[in-house]
Parts: sequence; structure tokens; C-alpha cells
Amino acid sequence: MSEASSSSESRYRASLDQTGQWLLASVAKGKGGSCAHYSPLLGWSNPYPETTGYLVPTLLKLANYLDQPAYVAAAQRVGDWLLSIQNADGSWCGGLHPNKKPDGSVFNTGQILKGMTALYRHANEERYLAAALAGARWLANGVNDDGLWPAGDYQANETPSYYTHVTWPMLEVWQASGDEAIKAAAIAVLENFLQRRTDNGVFRRWGFGNSGPAFTHTIAYTIRGFQESASLLDDYERYGAPVEQALDTLLRIAELKGGALSGAFDEMMKPTASYVCLTGNAQIAICLLLREQREPDLRLVNGAAKYHCDALMRLLHRLQQES
Repeated sequence: MSEASSSSESRYRASLDQTGQWLLASVAKGKGGSCAHYSPLLGWSNPYPETTGYLVPTLLKLANYLDQPAYVAAAQRVGDWLLSIQNADGSWCGGLHPNKKPDGSVFNTGQILKGMTALYRHANEERYLAAALAGARWLANGVNDDGLWPAGDYQANETPSYYTHVTWPMLEVWQASGDEAIKAAAIAVLENFLQRRTDNGVFRRWGFGNSGPAFTHTIAYTIRGFQESASLLDDYERYGAPVEQALDTLLRIAELKGGALSGAFDEMMKPTASYVCLTGNAQIAICLLLREQREPDLRLVNGAAKYHCDALMRLLHRLQQES
């Protein structure tokens, strides 16, 4: 390894550790789970079950990358907390905890399944798989004959396309348990969403609402849900290839804009926002790298780096202006 490469890796590890310490702080202050946000005026918020759920795999990966057992302890702590607040029907509620509305949330339950399956793979403890099975069966039982969850979403009256981010963890539970009913329900949802794909690669209803522009955040949710589901089903042509056109379009737009990517796009893939969505940029970068794993291409790596760097530079610039 060259001296420059070694120096770069050291900087990346230091940055990763700082980010990880922030996550550990969110857990330490979270009354069981990870806090949703922090305010200089109000301090840490109540814990957020949804993001706590998909934070678990990240914590376990950080423990491996940084060789720090504190991340494993944090993952197990929040995992046990999620077990303690699971509803009797297997679901988890939406919003911050405690939530005055006891109804289960489809999307939030899906994200928490990621944490349960990650802990099961890590610790091989049946209680995590049992919780994941209960949640996945609740999700599967809620899918109707049209391949939708009838309750819709908190902003839409029909299941949004970014709920591929629910089929992905359902399939992880199927893979761990062998429950074919869960697999069948996930495939039914995926097949419905495939019918929403337009000639330009856009998936209708991949935003938060019933219509209108979609954030890069939910666009990336949709794309990655298909990618991960394709991998779990070992059927890239059916469920992975359909997202390539949208990824190519996003990559081309960023190249023309020097790495900048609008925070929202309409159904013609035209930018509709002057701002950048930091979360969406990072997510799109991951989608590009997942594709690159299948077809090595430095163009994809370069695009992923530009998305992430552009978003981070914009954030740093804003923070400097505010200080």
C-alpha cells in the first residue's frame, strides 16, 4: 500500500469513527433506542424505532470495521429494546416512542426487521428470529390480492413504490426462516411495483405522496429495495435490471452538473429542487456501488464518490456560514 493510500485510509477510518461515536451517543441518550434527532435548544429527542431498527446492521458493521465491541453492545441494547416494544400482532408502531397511536406501521416494521435479522445472524439467538418472523408474517398477512398493503402510507392512499424497502427485509426473514408465505407476499408486492415502471425508467408513486416530485431519498429507497430483493431471490434480470435505466439517468445528470444532484425529480426525471438531499445522495451512491459489484466499472465508483462528496461539501459550506 502506498503512503498516500495509507494516509487516505487513516482519514477515512477517523471520520468513520467520529460518525460512529455520534451514533453511540444517540443510543446512550435514547431511553432504550436511538434518538431521532438532536437540537441545540431542546437536546436529544425521544427514540425512533424505525431508524433504530436499520441502525443495528450499521452498528454491527462498525464493530467489525473498527474492532470496537462498544458497537456490538449498542446494537444488542437497542435490539432488546425493540423486542420489548413489539406489538402482540408482530408489528411495530410508527413515529417516536412512546406513540399514542398503537397501530402497526408497515414501513417501520419492515425497517426493524433488518435489525432483528442482523442480530440473529450475529448472535444466533432464536428470540431475534422469532420477533422477525412475527413481524414479517404480520406484513405478509396484510398484502392483498393486488400486491398492496391496503392501508397505504402516512402520506399516500396507495402503497408507495419505495416500499420495496419493505420487501427486502421480508425476504431476509424468508431466507433465515424458510417461510414461503413471506416470500410469496414480498414477490406479489414487487410484481405490482414492476408494473409501475415507465419507459424512461421511473417508477410511478416512488415519492411520499400520491403524485408529484419524489425526493432522491425515496427514489433511492425504491432502487435499493429492488436491488437487494433481486440478490436475495437470485433473479437480477427480473428485479434488478429494471432499475438500471434510472441509475444511468441519475449518473448522467450528476456528471453534467459536476456531481450535484437535485433533491427531487418529477416523473420525467427533471430536477425540481435547488437543494440537495444529503441522505438521498448517500443512498444513491450505495445503489451505484451495489451495481458496480455486479459489473465492475470505475465510472460507477466515480459517480458514487461525486454524489457523496458534493453533498458533504454543501453541508460543510452551510455549517460554516451558520457559525
